[in-house]
Amino acid sequence: MAVPPVRTPCASHRGLEEEKGVVTASQTVKASTASRRRPRDRRAQILHNASELFTKYGFHAVRMEDIAEATDVTARAIYRHFANKQDLLSQVVLEDQDRLLMAAQSAESSESDVCSLEQLLTWMVEASLESLRLGPLWQREARHLTADDFERVREGTRRIGGAVRRAIEKADPSKSRFGADVRAWMAVSIITSPGHYDRSLSQRRLSPLLVSAALAAINTPECASASPESRDAPAAEAPVANERPGTSRREQIIAAAARAFRERGFGGVSLDEFGIAGPAVYRYFDSKADILSALIIRVQEWMALESSRAMHHSASDEQVIEGLVRGYVRIATEATDLLAVSVTEALNLPASAAERNRRVRQDDLAEWVKWLRISRSEVTEADALALVNAVRTALNDLVRIPHLSRHAEFPDELVACSLNALLNTPMPSARSGRRRDE
Repeated sequence: MAVPPVRTPCASHRGLEEEKGVVTASQTVKASTASRRRPRDRRAQILHNASELFTKYGFHAVRMEDIAEATDVTARAIYRHFANKQDLLSQVVLEDQDRLLMAAQSAESSESDVCSLEQLLTWMVEASLESLRLGPLWQREARHLTADDFERVREGTRRIGGAVRRAIEKADPSKSRFGADVRAWMAVSIITSPGHYDRSLSQRRLSPLLVSAALAAINTPECASASPESRDAPAAEAPVANERPGTSRREQIIAAAARAFRERGFGGVSLDEFGIAGPAVYRYFDSKADILSALIIRVQEWMALESSRAMHHSASDEQVIEGLVRGYVRIATEATDLLAVSVTEALNLPASAAERNRRVRQDDLAEWVKWLRISRSEVTEADALALVNAVRTALNDLVRIPHLSRHAEFPDELVACSLNALLNTPMPSARSGRRRDE
């Protein structure tokens, strides 16, 4: 049985979409750029359009011809600026990351009485809001970089996290190295979270909200479950996932697919790599896309179960949000491959499954917003949604950082920092309004 191709914005698809009156991503970008004066810097325009298309469709699904069409040039013209598509992705990520690096370096080069931790976070938020695609592309597409570029971006990411960690240790020398590290990466993820969701707040209101949420996570007291010596001790080796896989062929396929999709992405994996003969796979799944749908549905069902537990087992309405956070952390730390795939590969779902996933995710977010506002009546729905999205983005990021996840105290630290960010972030002043077009 042939495997259906992944939906891509190629010429044949564009023709079909045009017949149905559907506007493609490249047409949208082209229309938006055509309405403005053509910039003198063609390279910058190519980078912008490539960033938009990579973010919406994924690296594998975008061709150089699609980027050329969006830029209103020929594909040959793009090759005057970039060696290939991989080089283009590298430049998109590196140029966005440079803005955050410059903010971190500016803070570290300032005198101690000039640049506070809050000032550092403010500069980083400003840089992040100018580089909205950095988070999604690094999270989802970094594996497609060359080895040298991947290491360069990873080193830049470490420098950003290290700058925040050192600022935390400077502001509070009592923090353990592990505690400061968790809070630094939590802050970085909160700051870069807006690229992962549609914003309903103006930048004037969102910026101080993100800074305050990052500070709330940073100021979370360390969990008392372990001594300072054990918190600062070298982390043990991470346990091997699925050490005792089930005997069910279906479960073996799901486990193998989750690992493979996480490591190489949906487009970089074939059914032959699952360690089970192709015909055996088709006894359980119709296609590779069907396997991906099953993985994401499983995460959704587990999340729904944790939400139900939170609502039924909490002593009061105000405690439900804590149950939701604990349930999310439980799944994120115990089924990290599944969670990672649900975050990074959802854009490869077939149209009907993608729409179902979107509705389920919206309903899940609405539950969090509802119970957060019950705990904090002063928080508007838009502010609550921004906080929830920021915290969940941070959780999705941090569980995939091996040197953090190896610590026994890691889940408790995640819960504590997340709850402090949700429940104790001060709201921006009323002068910071919502978007003008709302």
